[in-house]
Amino acid sequence: MNNNRSSRHENKEKKVNRLYNLLIAVVAVLIVFVGGTMILGNKDKSDNQAETTQNNPQTNDQKTDKTAKKDDDSSKDDQATDDQATDDQATDDQSSEDDQSSEDDQATDEESNESDSQAEVEKNPEPGVAERKVDPSWDSVGTSQDAPAATYKKGSTDWNEMLKAVGEGSGISPSNMTVWRLGNNGGVGKAVATVSPKGNSSTKYRVQIEWVDGEGWKPAVVDKLQ
Repeated sequence: MNNNRSSRHENKEKKVNRLYNLLIAVVAVLIVFVGGTMILGNKDKSDNQAETTQNNPQTNDQKTDKTAKKDDDSSKDDQATDDQATDDQATDDQSSEDDQSSEDDQATDEESNESDSQAEVEKNPEPGVAERKVDPSWDSVGTSQDAPAATYKKGSTDWNEMLKAVGEGSGISPSNMTVWRLGNNGGVGKAVATVSPKGNSSTKYRVQIEWVDGEGWKPAVVDKLQ
């Protein structure tokens, strides 16, 4: 009776030990499986990241391009600012030059108006004359002669000095003057000329000039002919 109990107890212990051993083996297998899965998973993830970087080099290039574009845009902005500053300075300089030119023109106009204000102008004083002008500011043109020659010889010293006085009154340079007539006007120290600008024969002036001893010829009366 005792032997049967002892045998059953031993069999029961063997079954329990086998069950423990089986559980331990299962746990060991699970540990190995889980550990291997984690290691392989991390390796695959690392390989995938490396492959993604290798297969997509544009990502880094795009970042580099964006950085370069940003720097280039910043450089363009700086250049645009410098150009704007240069343009503003040029505008200021041009404005100053324009103001100075305007002031100079105004001063010239004021001097001209001051001179004209001294002149006596008469409209239609006689038939064939549109305007007659007498200006006290007219001055002698200077001379190298002791007295006028009164020969009215073209090209002579007296002729050239008379044309200078005619130009002074008419405003036409002798080099740009067409002389229609130059002759005596009632005395040795008086002459009269009819002139016009070259190429504009429709505009004619009749200029009376007078001799001033030691100073030469000077305009006396200027008629703008009709």
